[in-house]
Amino acid sequence: MMKHFCFTILFIGICSFCKASAPITLAKSGHSNWQIVPLSSKPEVKFAANELQKYIAQISDVQLPITQKTKSSYNIIVGLRNEIPAQYRSLLSVVKKGYDGYSVTISSKPAVIIIAGDDGPGVIYGAYDVLEKMGCRWFYPTEDANDPEVVPHIATLTLNTAKWGMASPLQYRICNGDEWFFDMKYPVSIKQLDWAMKNRYNGMGWQAMASNQKKSLIEQYKDMEAAGVTAELQKRGMFIHGPAHSFDQLLATDKYFADHPEWFGMRNGKRVPQSYIGAQFCWSNADARKEFIKNADEFVARAPLVNIFCSIPFDGGVPCDCDNCKKIGSSNLLMILDSELINAFKKSHPHMLVETVGGYGAVPDPPTDLGIINPKQRIVWAQWGRYHDVGYNDPKYDSKNLDGWRKAAKGGLTICNYYTDNFAEPWVMAPFTTAMKSDREYFLKYDVKSVYMLMYPKGYWWNHSLNGYIAGRAYYDASLDPFSMIDDYALHYYGKDAGQLIAEYYKQWATDIDLSYRVRGDSRPQDRAMLAEQRKKWIDPAVEAAKNDKVYAYRVGKVAKLHTLAETITEGHRLHDVIDLLRTQGKFDEAAKVLDKAKVQSDKIMDMFYALADLNQGLIERNEVPGFIKLSITGWLDDESKRIANNDRSLPPGTKKLSETEMLPADVVK
Repeated sequence: MMKHFCFTILFIGICSFCKASAPITLAKSGHSNWQIVPLSSKPEVKFAANELQKYIAQISDVQLPITQKTKSSYNIIVGLRNEIPAQYRSLLSVVKKGYDGYSVTISSKPAVIIIAGDDGPGVIYGAYDVLEKMGCRWFYPTEDANDPEVVPHIATLTLNTAKWGMASPLQYRICNGDEWFFDMKYPVSIKQLDWAMKNRYNGMGWQAMASNQKKSLIEQYKDMEAAGVTAELQKRGMFIHGPAHSFDQLLATDKYFADHPEWFGMRNGKRVPQSYIGAQFCWSNADARKEFIKNADEFVARAPLVNIFCSIPFDGGVPCDCDNCKKIGSSNLLMILDSELINAFKKSHPHMLVETVGGYGAVPDPPTDLGIINPKQRIVWAQWGRYHDVGYNDPKYDSKNLDGWRKAAKGGLTICNYYTDNFAEPWVMAPFTTAMKSDREYFLKYDVKSVYMLMYPKGYWWNHSLNGYIAGRAYYDASLDPFSMIDDYALHYYGKDAGQLIAEYYKQWATDIDLSYRVRGDSRPQDRAMLAEQRKKWIDPAVEAAKNDKVYAYRVGKVAKLHTLAETITEGHRLHDVIDLLRTQGKFDEAAKVLDKAKVQSDKIMDMFYALADLNQGLIERNEVPGFIKLSITGWLDDESKRIANNDRSLPPGTKKLSETEMLPADVVK
């Protein structure tokens, strides 16, 4: 128990404790003298009070009353800092500089808990911090009915007296949940924004449907309103960042191409639509830019929760290659377009922040003319498919492109992180804590105040949420060590016994980030040995330790399933290596026999991917299995078959040689 307590304090990172005194008792044996006092009708204050009431009831079986009147003792006072009554204000800790901050005091004399926020989100974060002191954790969205939130149930609820303050160095912490893409499932979208707020994000990234879905941006926003999504955001003080890849929506081909083909991009000498096989619209055409801006203005007027209007070129589209566009350059033209948009918004939407993309797609390189960039221009910079063993502040990281776009982002830089993306990242995901720590150093060093967490595809939500949880907390509280947070996660989520084993398991994956990438692409003999040792040392014992607790067993089972997937994939890699070894030795008949076994193994791997996806536990995205996953797992088989048929002893460039010690006797049947 003491070991667990130490881990909890390490994670919580309280700034300043009061001198030791007796803990306060909030509830005992189903009874309590305490009440919750929200100091205003501000939506965020009311929401914070309701969250305290809800979770304290789950913990202690006592529903504390919510009232507007304080009594002499036993008050949980919730409000903005400037609303705190004078007699309590002196009990608060020193204000911490930053964004969405709060101060909390837990006092026995007088018996009071004070949660004072610098703003609405700060009040809510303070409430969640107090609940975390009671043992609550929110590691995953509530998308799996068999996997509840971590909320303890105890007969006597106590809290140590303390006072502390917290605030974030990052102003915008944006979560792009996987149900905030395209055709959104609104009930799940709400669960994801709830999870995001609990983990200290303050905005949701929205990727709208493309124009070929025949639903305008305004219609999509209205659907969010009708489904109650925007109301859930408002009560938490959250905002929307978006609509992201939407140039095709704001200058729609169906509406304009017939009458104004000159507005559209040229590709191979012809004006083409804004579509996957087309091009971006002609950014050097002033009339096209004017119409684009008019449509953007109309959308923003009807989407009040979009606080950062981030509209970027449609995904996959090349720049227009007309003479003017090629002469000026795509990155320069995008800055011209956005500068005109910013100037237009000065009159109609003066508080709107305007952001576009850099380092990605049609604009890979920074603009060459910094003089054309509007002082309020914001850039979201993205490095898709990034390797996560090297952080932005690591001397080994080539930051030339990032630094160039940072200088271009005169109004602020948002860095899009792919810690939570399983589309380009490993299917068996490691905690990317090395990158997070180094990236945060870069943010603080260069005063980057905005991060964007992209979570995609949809079916991986459990697989990638751990990184989303760690990043959200560590970017709000810069004192937290991302690596150390693994202990707190494992012990709370899997239970004390299994949790200690799973913590060590995840820490090894976090330390050896390459393991995740090699499992996906091309594992080595030592990787297969490591996976076998991990199963023996941690996975099987954790399964045994959790077997008598239904929830813990279910959670450990998810880890075990992904580990089995890793082992099964790497056995396919081993057979591939055996085939290459036999070919180089001229043993083509034997290589053909092993190839037959590799085909059976590949089918087994594919069946496992489908089975994990069909569990609907957030492990694998089913729609991705027959595409990118299948290509990776089976794409090499035909090539090897051709090499064997041609008696080809050569190895493809970059292929490693397998030691004969890894060739098993059963691999070759003579």
